[in-house]
Amino acid sequence: MSLPTAMVTFLITVLVLALIAIAIYLWQKPAKTSETIELPPPPSVDLFSDHEPAQIAAAEAEEEKIERDEKAHDDERQAKKALAEEFIVAWQDAPDRVSTAKMLHLAALADDADLFRTAVETALSVWQRGSIPGMSAAELQTLFNSEFWILSSAARTSGAGFVLKRTLARAKRDLERNNTPT
Repeated sequence: MSLPTAMVTFLITVLVLALIAIAIYLWQKPAKTSETIELPPPPSVDLFSDHEPAQIAAAEAEEEKIERDEKAHDDERQAKKALAEEFIVAWQDAPDRVSTAKMLHLAALADDADLFRTAVETALSVWQRGSIPGMSAAELQTLFNSEFWILSSAARTSGAGFVLKRTLARAKRDLERNNTPT
């Protein structure tokens, strides 16, 4: 290849690349429009008037609804806790397999880690005395573990939840030592 041929090839390549660059530039260039995009007018809020905007009133109504719902939830939780506490006391008079499961379930539904810990300790103590006929260590351990997961995540990860987990670990060790059907 001679020098003039290489030079012509180079110039043609540069010219083609320049045309491609110009075409891409023109293709990406935004179209000129004569219409301008207008922003909506700002809401008219008079800071010194006695009239509240509808949005503020709606937000306050939503906040009041949330507060009422939270209070209702707290009332329901307190009622469940009271029922579970009463059932734990009554259960101790005549414990059996079915009522033990119900007692632990009610304690878990109350969503109170401390109350559930009390229920676990009570059930373990009564079982160790041999007062729950027909319940094996493995069944009691299974009940403890399954009912634990009914507690909310917040209850399981709280400080009382930590103490509960330690109680469950101790109960597991005690039950494994006595893993014989009664």
